[in-house]
Amino acid sequence: MNNAPRTASSWWYDIQQNLGGSFTARARGLLTTKFALLDSEGEKFGRLRLRGPSVAEFESGNHAATLTSTEGSYRMVAEGEEVFAAAPKGRSIDELEISCGGRTYEARVSFFRNLAVASYGRGGGRAVRVSGGLVGRSYQVLFTPDDECALPAAVFLLWHVAANRRRAYRMGSPIGGGAM
Repeated sequence: MNNAPRTASSWWYDIQQNLGGSFTARARGLLTTKFALLDSEGEKFGRLRLRGPSVAEFESGNHAATLTSTEGSYRMVAEGEEVFAAAPKGRSIDELEISCGGRTYEARVSFFRNLAVASYGRGGGRAVRVSGGLVGRSYQVLFTPDDECALPAAVFLLWHVAANRRRAYRMGSPIGGGAM
């Protein structure tokens, strides 16, 4: 048995491989801030706890990551290691650039459609797709299982959509209303 410490990226990748490219997030109650994360067989592998639009916590087994938003930029830190950073693309409120592992992903978000998609650079293939139900209590998440940053990006986009969707409806403006 190997007792060497595992880096954050290695445990993310292990979870990602076990999920095989998809998971479901389910919340209990209408205004809940906790999502159970379920694999394709309905078994819980983790949870995402929303602490408002600026903080969330992801937990899986003995591992945890914190997602934060400060002054329009986002970070995910796991076990003291920055997993990725994200920021709005230009002045856009529905487009993000995600940097992870030396790669840049472009994400488009539609809060009214409860949808987020991240792709590899300009015109690249899809890496992550997060789509939610009408009331935002259930989300289906698809990601590229061989990309070491796809699962962290998927968890981030799930948080970003779920935390900001209610705010978008209260504001009443067409945030992210563009085509995907």
